[in-house]
Amino acid sequence: MKIKSRMLLAIVMLCIVVGFLAAPGLAADGVLTDATLPRAFQSAQLGMSLSEFAAVVPEAKQVSLGGRDQAEPIVIVPSKDRPLQRIEYRFSNDQLREFVIHYAYREVPGGYPGLLQKLRESYGKPNSQNLQEYYTKPEAFSQKTTVWKDRATMASLMETRKMNGDKRDLILTITDLSPQRTSEVDQELRKQELNIPIPLPDHRIQNKQEAMPDVDRTRKS
Repeated sequence: MKIKSRMLLAIVMLCIVVGFLAAPGLAADGVLTDATLPRAFQSAQLGMSLSEFAAVVPEAKQVSLGGRDQAEPIVIVPSKDRPLQRIEYRFSNDQLREFVIHYAYREVPGGYPGLLQKLRESYGKPNSQNLQEYYTKPEAFSQKTTVWKDRATMASLMETRKMNGDKRDLILTITDLSPQRTSEVDQELRKQELNIPIPLPDHRIQNKQEAMPDVDRTRKS
């Protein structure tokens, strides 16, 4: 009986592992989503300054800024919408670079799969879907992530499942990729500038010229 139970348990574990491996994985590198991703949510727009944000989100004036670095403040605003718990607005160099939407898992029909289907209808085919990661410290939990990218924006849907009590969190993050893209463009322009052929001075000749006596000064003396 014990042997049969162990064999049955081994078969179940094998099926679980095979199921995870069969989940859709990362798409080809450099492939962008076939739809334009959103850059605004409830009056907040990626790229706006902190003062502009406070003008359109009055609730932000009543909450304290999170984060230790004053150059990268995080504004946390409780949501009045039932499916949402809170929204985090993350700034860098006085520009809104990311907003993180925390959903109340039980208030979202279908949970992670249901919201994923809804996002696929709006955002198109993701770059990667249902990527699984597992962590054991400080407490055991698993993480499932689906990512979309276009040329300026990245959207990431993440489900975190804690093994102790089966508690689940559902988070949608919209990130501005413009600063990163601008940096990459600047690096490419710099490479092009370095590759432009121009006449360059011969430092050996320059050193010889500096070592020679000044003819004009010799004549005057």
